[in-house]
Parts: sequence; structure tokens; C-alpha cells
Amino acid sequence: MKRKPVIIVASLIVGNFLAQLMQTMLNTALPQMMSDLGIQANRAQWLITVYLLVSGIVIPVTGFLIGKYSTRALFFASVGAFTTGTLIAGFSSEFAFILIGRIIQGVGAGLLIPVFLNTIIMVFPKEKIGAAMGLASLIVGLAPAMGPTISGFVVQDHSWRILFFGVAPIAIANFFVAYYCLENVGETNKTKLDRRSVLYSTLGFGSLLYGFSILGEQGRSALLSAAILAAGFIITFLFVKRQFKLAVPLLDFNVFRYPRFTYASIIGVILFIVMAGVELLLPIYAQNVRGLMPRESGLLLLPGALLMGVSGVISGKIYDRFGGRHLIRTGFFWIAAVSSLLTMTLTVHASFSLLMGIYALLMTGIGFMMTPITALAMASLPNSIMKYASPMTTAIRTLSMSMGGALLITLMTITADYSSVSFPVNMLEGIRAAFWTLTVIAAGGFFLSFFVPYAQGSAHPQVKESRQAS
Repeated sequence: MKRKPVIIVASLIVGNFLAQLMQTMLNTALPQMMSDLGIQANRAQWLITVYLLVSGIVIPVTGFLIGKYSTRALFFASVGAFTTGTLIAGFSSEFAFILIGRIIQGVGAGLLIPVFLNTIIMVFPKEKIGAAMGLASLIVGLAPAMGPTISGFVVQDHSWRILFFGVAPIAIANFFVAYYCLENVGETNKTKLDRRSVLYSTLGFGSLLYGFSILGEQGRSALLSAAILAAGFIITFLFVKRQFKLAVPLLDFNVFRYPRFTYASIIGVILFIVMAGVELLLPIYAQNVRGLMPRESGLLLLPGALLMGVSGVISGKIYDRFGGRHLIRTGFFWIAAVSSLLTMTLTVHASFSLLMGIYALLMTGIGFMMTPITALAMASLPNSIMKYASPMTTAIRTLSMSMGGALLITLMTITADYSSVSFPVNMLEGIRAAFWTLTVIAAGGFFLSFFVPYAQGSAHPQVKESRQAS
């Protein structure tokens, strides 16, 4: 008897949650790791950057892999890589080997999310896609938001290695559970991998991610990062150009011929820049400006992380009934308004409770947006090119999070450097400049939400748009 869709994707849910958790879990642990390993901040930062970097490089290949290999084969390969990297990083005493472990982790993480989203699309009916994407929002949003919180509580009294040793057994257990629960979905076919596309995507996306990641470190002397970024843009252009010439592209950019997918993708990029920016900047403010301990910093973020996950599930059910356009519009207005309020609240002696409450309101709005944006994009495409949707969506969001975070840190650093006041007030000015930028970006998302087209052929498009593809 065929299993229920939730049972089929159960192992994918757990695997993706762990992968997304490890994306941000080291943020709060970096000071302890720097002390234990005897490294400076610029080297320690690579333990975070390289994870996202490798994931971004792997993602474009996933569209090809989904078409060629079975769901089970891809899942076992990705979880196997992630678990292996986790164990290497946990047991290593040298920075280089920990970095290698994070690279192998990133390979597994880069495969997991596209496989997860593609499986959801295949096993859940269209009329329940909103609720199904609510599950995805728990992974994509809740796990990274909880990473710094969990890390803060752990590293306050224990070694940072506990972060790896705690994740590894769960990943191993999930591997065996998947053997009994996970089913193959979709059809496989014999397709040939275009090696030039792989080379272009690896060099292009890798250069862009690396260039933006070192941009903030170099401050005013950014010639190297500028050269790397220029090369990245050129190679990425060659990659995109080549995809239109291939019968079976690595990433099918024809998905952007569908207006609803295009608008939903752009708005999704904006949302993820805001989310990644807030999750990156607020812990810096909490520990460097406000003077909080890691555990206090984690506690500050905890209510927001929990509410974001809950709001994502609720908004999925609302999406299935009423559609996504008004949800997106209302959500971005809320995010822009609360972002401006949070920015004005940031002071050297700001109330802990007030910060916690405003951050919780902001993350509730972000969580409320994730499900309708993802569902709207996925429901806009025909099944013939659906397998390219999740790798494309994940790739552009990964790039936006990395680039957006690097640019915000650069803005914060430059503003603090040019400030006429001393630490920590100069740091506060830099952080507030970055938060005002996030507010403007959110306002841009609100503006774009008015241009999202209705689904074709719907008498009541607000209600039925989730049940029809463009």
C-alpha cells in the first residue's frame, strides 16, 4: 500500500532540518573556536562561508541529478556526505581538517533541499501545495533561525565539538529510517552531463560567492574582490548563455518565462536577504554592542525562531484557501514596518525584553511570507520543467543570502570606520545603517508584490490561484 506523502518526506524533513541548522550553528561558537584553534577572525569566518559556498556550487548540478538518479539514491548520497563531513569536523583538532569537514557537509546540504522540494511537488496534490510548503518553511526558515540559539546555549558551558557530535547520531539514525520510509518519486532518464556547464557554474557561482564573502574583509582595498566578482559575473553569463543552447540544460532558465515564477523568485530573493541579514546582524549587535553573553544572545533570538516556524505552517493553510498575492503584500508591509521599528530601538542600552519582542514580530512576518512565496513559484510551472524549479529557487536564494550578508557586513564596517565616535557606538551606527538598508529592501518587496500576476483562467484568482499553474 502506498504510504502517505508526509511519511514519504519524513526523512527528507529531518535531513534538511539538520543541514539548515548547521548553516548558522557555528555563528555563536566562532569566538570559542578561534581560541581553541588559535586562529584569527578572518580564517574562522571561512568555517561558515565555505559551507554556503560549496552548497551554492553543488545546487546547479542537482537539476541534472534529479532527472538521472532516483530519490533514494540522491538522499543516501547527500546524507552520507553530510554525516561524513560532520564526523570529520567534530573529531579534527586542526583548522584545515575542520574546514574539509565543512566542505563535505556543504556538498550534502547542497543536494538535500532541491531533492526535498522536488519530492514535495511530486507527492502532494496541487490543492495542498500550500500546506506542504509549510513543511518546507519549517526547514528553510526555522532551522537557520534556531542555529545561533542552540549554539549559544551549548557553547556557554561546553565545547563547540558538541555541536557536531549532537548532530551526527541523528543524521545516522535518519539514514536508516529512510531505508524503510523514503520512496522514489518521478521518472529517471539517461541524460548526459554537460561538463562545460558544470565548469562554468562552479567557477562562476564560486567566484561570486567568494568575491562577496571577502569583500567585507578587505574594506577600502577591494581590488582583489572586484576582480574575482568581475570574473564571476562573466563566467556566470557564459553559463546562462550556454543553458539556452542545450537540449538538456544543467539549469533550465526557461522557468523565468512564466511571470508568476519570476516575480515570486525575485520577491523570494528579497525576503531571504532580509532574513539572512537580520540573523547575521542581530547577534553581532547583541554581543559586541549590547554586551550579552552567548546564552543571552541565543535566548534573545529563541521566541522569534519558534514563531517563524509556526507562522509558516499557518500561512500555508491560508494560502491553500485564499491564494498568495494578498499574503505577500501584507507580509512585506509588516516586515518593512517592524524592521524600521527594530532599527530605531537599537541602542547601547536597549531593553532586552523589547528587543526580543520586536525581533519575534519581525520573524513572525518573515515566516508568514516563506510558504506563499515558495508555493506561488512552484505552482506556476507545468510538470514538464518542474524538476528545474527547486534547484533554481534554491540556487538564487543561496546566492542572495551569501551576497546580501557580505554586502551588509561591508556597509556596517565602512560606516563604523568612518564614524567620529568610539566603540561600541561606532559599531552601533554601522549596524543601524545596515538595518535601515534592510528596511528599504523590504519596502522594495512590498512594491513588487503589487505586480504579481493572477493565475490564468481563474474566476476568483485570489482563491484559486494555488490550484492552477500558469
